Amino acid sequence: MKANNTRLQHVRGCRRSAISTLLAPVLCAFLAGCAGHTQLPPAPPSAPLPSDPQQCLSRAECTTKTSRTLLFVLDYAAAGAPLVQRDGRLLFTPADASATDWPALYLRLAEAEQSAFAFNAQCRAIACRLTVEQLLQIYRSYLADKPCAFSTALCRVD
Repeated sequence: MKANNTRLQHVRGCRRSAISTLLAPVLCAFLAGCAGHTQLPPAPPSAPLPSDPQQCLSRAECTTKTSRTLLFVLDYAAAGAPLVQRDGRLLFTPADASATDWPALYLRLAEAEQSAFAFNAQCRAIACRLTVEQLLQIYRSYLADKPCAFSTALCRVD
């Protein structure tokens, strides 16, 4: 029985060494082929894309734009619009606010980084001083640190 076990171990050992002998040249050829490839040079830096004022990539940028949003909300109220309320990251004109000719605001503040500010507005009167599109442009101008006046005059953020 002992001789039988010794033979089995010898056969298993032979199989392993035969497999290793066959695979070693294949592995060496593969590694030599990989070593022969040259790495591609790094891609040149691309031109910066125009940024969306409602987007923020870093914590610092999101914090700055949150401050600009608060300034927008305060200036909006100073111009005659109702004050907004806060619920977590949401700033909104309350449903029970007195009816005015200023659109009601709904703003969602961005998260700490890699996020965006959401904007929505709704005219609750027959006619409002500003359209939702005009108000969005003014809001985006605040985020870009180029605040426009709360008027119907063209507001561009370049």
